[in-house]
Amino acid sequence: MKLALRFGGFAIGAAGTAAFIAFYDSIFPWYWLPILMGCVISAVVAIQPWFVNTRLSGPFCLAITLGTSLTYSLSATPITARIATTIPQYARIGELVLFILSIFLFVTRGLFQRKTAKMTAWLLIPIAAGCTLGYVSGGIGGGDHMVAWAIANLHMSRETAEEIVHYLRKTIHFTAYGFVGLSFFHGALAGGAQKARSALFALLCVLCLASFDELRQTTAPNRTGSVWDVALDMSGATTFTLIASAMVRKPRTPSRASAAKPR
Repeated sequence: MKLALRFGGFAIGAAGTAAFIAFYDSIFPWYWLPILMGCVISAVVAIQPWFVNTRLSGPFCLAITLGTSLTYSLSATPITARIATTIPQYARIGELVLFILSIFLFVTRGLFQRKTAKMTAWLLIPIAAGCTLGYVSGGIGGGDHMVAWAIANLHMSRETAEEIVHYLRKTIHFTAYGFVGLSFFHGALAGGAQKARSALFALLCVLCLASFDELRQTTAPNRTGSVWDVALDMSGATTFTLIASAMVRKPRTPSRASAAKPR
């Protein structure tokens, strides 16, 4: 019952936040997207008792949300250029300060406690991934730059360069999201979650990041978002998570005979 109420509360909060910010989309176009992603990840985190009980869930959700939205606003596309002219400079500075504060709280509360140190270390990777996505999922991360580099430096034909870059980028997608899923999975395991719950947590969070990535790409003139790329990202996360799950050994339980022996 408590889990249902938590999930419902965060779902309503996410929908309300998205509706409120989207209302001002003419002023802050698409700026609600990273905030919505953070709200959905917060909803996923809220139904994880192993995470909520550590007092690290709040700083984690703030860090991944603020970090992604901050780098999103700094990336160069026509939309983010418009955002830069409408958001006051002090608001950006305030967002940066809050991001640094959330990272500080997450690290100091988590890394210096024996029970949460390993979990905190693993979950710093998704925060870094969110910050990276907020920037490179814009125009700067388009394949045209890689194609131009291959033509100029490797003296390839455009057709060959485009084909190689296409498969290289798909491989990067699969592998990068695989590692992000792996970090979520091991972070949950280190926090005390069971394997099944850890895998579900990892895949839900990766789905949030992958969906943000592809929707973000629709705002750049030299990029296109694709549902198939989300599926590719999820397949990478699923593969890495399944392999990691298979490699995790169950803790040994003492046999009845050994337990009955007096010490």
